Amino acid sequence: MTAVEHHPVLVVGAGPAGLSTAIFSALHGVRPLVVDSRPHASTAVKATGQYPHTMEALRIAGVADRIRELSRPDRTGFAMVLAPRLAGPVTRTLISGRELTMRHVSPEEWGTASQSGAERALAERARELGAEVRFGTRVSGLTQDDEGVTAFVEDAATGTRRRIRARYLVAADGWRSPIREALGVPLQGRGVVGRVLRVLFKADLSEPLAHTPGAADGSRFVAFHLGRAVLFNTEVPGLYGYFRNLTPELPDGWHHSREGIVRQIAADLGLGENVALDVVESGETSIACAVAQRFQVGRVLLAGDAAHVMPPTGGLGGNTAILDGLYLGWRLAAVVEGWAGLELLRTFETERRPYARLLVEQQFANLVERVAPELRDGDVPDPLPPAVLAFGYRYPAGAVLPDPGDDQVLVEDPATATGRPGSRAPYLPLVAPDGTASSTTALFGAGFVLLTGPQGGEWVKPATLAAERLGVPLTVHVVDADGFPARYGIGPTGASLVRPDRFVAWRTAELVEDPAARVEEVLRTLLRR
Repeated sequence: MTAVEHHPVLVVGAGPAGLSTAIFSALHGVRPLVVDSRPHASTAVKATGQYPHTMEALRIAGVADRIRELSRPDRTGFAMVLAPRLAGPVTRTLISGRELTMRHVSPEEWGTASQSGAERALAERARELGAEVRFGTRVSGLTQDDEGVTAFVEDAATGTRRRIRARYLVAADGWRSPIREALGVPLQGRGVVGRVLRVLFKADLSEPLAHTPGAADGSRFVAFHLGRAVLFNTEVPGLYGYFRNLTPELPDGWHHSREGIVRQIAADLGLGENVALDVVESGETSIACAVAQRFQVGRVLLAGDAAHVMPPTGGLGGNTAILDGLYLGWRLAAVVEGWAGLELLRTFETERRPYARLLVEQQFANLVERVAPELRDGDVPDPLPPAVLAFGYRYPAGAVLPDPGDDQVLVEDPATATGRPGSRAPYLPLVAPDGTASSTTALFGAGFVLLTGPQGGEWVKPATLAAERLGVPLTVHVVDADGFPARYGIGPTGASLVRPDRFVAWRTAELVEDPAARVEEVLRTLLRR
């Protein structure tokens, strides 16, 4: 066995969660190593599309424009429909592009890149920031102590074995996570609720889909054949994804041959048997609903599907994985770089696990409504609007200092939110100094941001000096805009502290007697110093 390699953070899994974690820690100077047992990045049929809140995070990461380039420019709309056949008259429009717009809470539009395309862009950006990404590298075991984690890895091509020593390890190795299982962390929830065949195929469906909303005008669309199958387009013209429930009434073994797959797709599309379909790839997968009992064991943290697995109905699985990386990445960097205490990492589970449980159940509710009504029981929640799930969830506890008497609710309407600690920093359109349109979102970056009211200039120097003493990255902005104090729940001299993940950590209605001391006290408390 070769000499031990040393890295500050080892990330296992080069999917959305792992790569995002690498990026958001690297933005603060930490250079993680990312390993993945696969020979290369995935090309499998997975999630397509990035919610606006994910695009906000990707803009901070410096990768949003690349996602836009991967998104077809002619696809500005979106449609989700139910139909008796996947290509045919629509029974019901579940969601149209108009209902999905979130411009009232975000300046970002949806991204329409596939997950495989997004992963390539994330890997490229991670490497640019100094992270190392190695495919074909399998973790065969690990040990940990009070100082760090030792992982035993093997090169899939050469068989070379080595040890990697890291201060922290992030397990982003999928919902069947070998690392999570080795740590003895169980999954909780409904478990496996079905199995599907996923297929990527090429075909000219312009005529069959001529009357399908979203397909006819070149936008993104998802068509559900209730209880049976799902069809959706990709960023590549003529390339489609197809999910088929593996239900008992289907012939045995039909999905084990390309001919059988083509016949079934043709039947679900309502096409003749001689239709020209080219199956690019196919494979079986499970649909599951579960959340890990713990997100942290010592110096090992779980992210992405290793921490929570949900049905694809709603498109939040891949988006949540990317955002896990945002919320975990800055915390890891803060601890590794010394501007936060070890206990800050525990707030990742405190904040993200309740949200994961909510999301899993919401995605299950979508699955029941759109694909599998036979799974309905008395415990299916009412669906929440997409904008609420994306922008309206809160962290009542964790790395926040709640207002006195906070009601501790987990979700709120982001359109009327007033910037309570634990909530996402509210969106407010602004006018930039050069006269161009801007917003509060443009003020956020990789570090902390202190926003003050229009008469809050006395915060600038004291807050900046306090953060410098602690080594905390912080920028101060005086926001001289109508409506800002009310939108953020402060007065003209008040201040709102926004974390690197765009959540409000603390606020005060007015200027305090000693701003420097107060900011230092707040940062020490939040960062567990």
